[in-house]
Amino acid sequence: MEELSQSSLQIEFSVGFERLLIRINLYGYELMFEKEIYKLTRDDLEQYPVWYFPMDDTVEDELTVRPFEGNCQINDHQVIVRTVFFASDGSEYMGYVYWNSPNSIEDLKPVVFVNDEDCVTFWSGMIEANWDDYGEEQKKLQSKFPLNYSSYTVQGLDSLSGKLEGLYYLEGENLVFKT
Repeated sequence: MEELSQSSLQIEFSVGFERLLIRINLYGYELMFEKEIYKLTRDDLEQYPVWYFPMDDTVEDELTVRPFEGNCQINDHQVIVRTVFFASDGSEYMGYVYWNSPNSIEDLKPVVFVNDEDCVTFWSGMIEANWDDYGEEQKKLQSKFPLNYSSYTVQGLDSLSGKLEGLYYLEGENLVFKT
């Protein structure tokens, strides 16, 4: 239990990878559910299509995300949006992109779930991307390029769409990919 001020109180519960915060003040209470971005699952995205990074003093670190439920200004935060990825063989996958404009691969940082928890991150930044870092289930995506994607139109955010050709990274100042 953490005291915020003389007129409010914050209680935090942690269960596994999830945290529930309860803030109580003179006017009522507020419940907040949060997770670390790298612990999101496909089920989390099905339940909440938009997540945001609060970046305030109530979070443990900059990797904490909360589901957007209409109680914050979405323009004030970096957000991720549920996205559908369409493989060349006709199969579909759920994942997310960082909603951004312009929608370059470096800004979108696409992530695709191949099952309930395992995912492939398509942006590696300055680290060379490598399929050897993934398990057998994830490696199956290698034969399904290109992947076309389209984010959901939710909470006033326009859909973002494009095509992925492989795992992307920067080599010097050049954007390259590996299939």
